[in-house]
Amino acid sequence: MSELSPRTRGYIQTLDPKARQPFAGFAAAANRLVAPLGVQYIMVAGNRTYKEQDRLYAQGRTTPGKRVTNAKGGQSNHNFGIAGDFGVFRGGDYLDATEPRTAEQVHKACAALAEEFGLSAGFYWEDFQDQPHYEVATKLTLAQKRTRFERAGSVL
Repeated sequence: MSELSPRTRGYIQTLDPKARQPFAGFAAAANRLVAPLGVQYIMVAGNRTYKEQDRLYAQGRTTPGKRVTNAKGGQSNHNFGIAGDFGVFRGGDYLDATEPRTAEQVHKACAALAEEFGLSAGFYWEDFQDQPHYEVATKLTLAQKRTRFERAGSVL
């Protein structure tokens, strides 16, 4: 994990222990892929509590800001420590905000690697495309994940 940015390493540590290796392998491979473009693929979100998720859900609804999620607490795979979001950076510049076309190309290229590491890429979702989002692929429903998580502290 030493080739990963400190920020990425920190967010990976917030994940379920069984999700850490797939995310670390994916992040390393993604950064090798995009390095020739002069950019980095850095993890910008990992595990979230239900309360943190509810706060994000309120954004753009009952609190100021742009809507960033359609999931309330307990409805996001971030809440179970099996999801992470990545951003495209050049130096300290967050290209998702300043160069969205470049960021989309990078997200698309990286999404193609996800399955190799047992991850599902939000880039390919049909109902709500979430380009920076990745999660450990499971065959569990959201209700099953909540039940497992609340009983055992892990869905994996």
